[in-house]
Amino acid sequence: MFTSNEEKAVLAQGELLSTALFYFYLLELKIDAVLLPALNFMRIDENDEPQISYIEKHLTLELNKHPNNKLFITQGFICRNAFGEIDNLKRGGSDYSASIIGAAIHANEVQIWTDIDGMHNNDPRIVSKTHAIKELSFDEAAELAYFGAKILHPTCILPAQKRNIPVLLKNTMQPEALGTIISDKHATEGIKAVAAKDGICAINIKSDRMLLAHGFLRAVFEIFERYKTSIDMITTSEIAISLTIDNLYHLKEITKELEEFATVEIENDQTIICVVGNLPKDKAGYAFKILEALKDIPLRMVSYGGSLNNVSVLVNSIHKKEALIALNKGLFGYE
Repeated sequence: MFTSNEEKAVLAQGELLSTALFYFYLLELKIDAVLLPALNFMRIDENDEPQISYIEKHLTLELNKHPNNKLFITQGFICRNAFGEIDNLKRGGSDYSASIIGAAIHANEVQIWTDIDGMHNNDPRIVSKTHAIKELSFDEAAELAYFGAKILHPTCILPAQKRNIPVLLKNTMQPEALGTIISDKHATEGIKAVAAKDGICAINIKSDRMLLAHGFLRAVFEIFERYKTSIDMITTSEIAISLTIDNLYHLKEITKELEEFATVEIENDQTIICVVGNLPKDKAGYAFKILEALKDIPLRMVSYGGSLNNVSVLVNSIHKKEALIALNKGLFGYE
């Protein structure tokens, strides 16, 4: 049996071998390139977060060894942890590595090449007609990634965003396609896209004493904090809170603690559908347009106003396809 550290070391061999093979292939083609071992500079801390200052320092040292070279090959995803052991970035794969490296060297642009020509306005696996989005703000892209757009991991572009470095998504199979540019450029107003996140659990927490109990919300949130369980959506009334989670690992323990002071109802197999764009608070009509498109879909929850970039609704997962098709027609005019 492998230990966790030994398993990560074995898994890293795939990246090390594939990049070495690609490097030697370039040499055969007489293309001048340098193979940079990611394990020499890529590092995470005790909280599994990239140590940007460490990476910047040691990557610069590696690059300075080759001042006349312009093409560098390195591994994605793998790194060393705070103890110097071979580890990985836990999320985002090679895209995350690209964003971290781009931030560390203050790049002019980070490019991510995948099998689709940028982020689309809807899920092309479910609806028949979609289009690639030309431009997105960092916040819009993050919302789409978090709520189901598979082309990016939610945290992938964060390092580039912190250094204000544009991220370009391109299609390997169609390099001539424009792709999607993600930047801090002021987002154009309007609805841009729809994404859906499955595997959601809705929790309804009801207490007859909530109206007078000013510590009720705090008591609820402290339970989720103790179990490191993030909340996606939340709505409240005078005596109840409805919220959603996608991490069900501690659901049993959370429910048990909540039941000490409230009645708890669990609804599994839910889907969050998120409509993303630049939706100014002083402009009317966006919520109406979204809800009108969904007029025939039973809605479990609606979240609006917490962000200028999204309106989210919760539906039973059996209505997901129907809802995405309805939004594609009502928001983008696709039949």
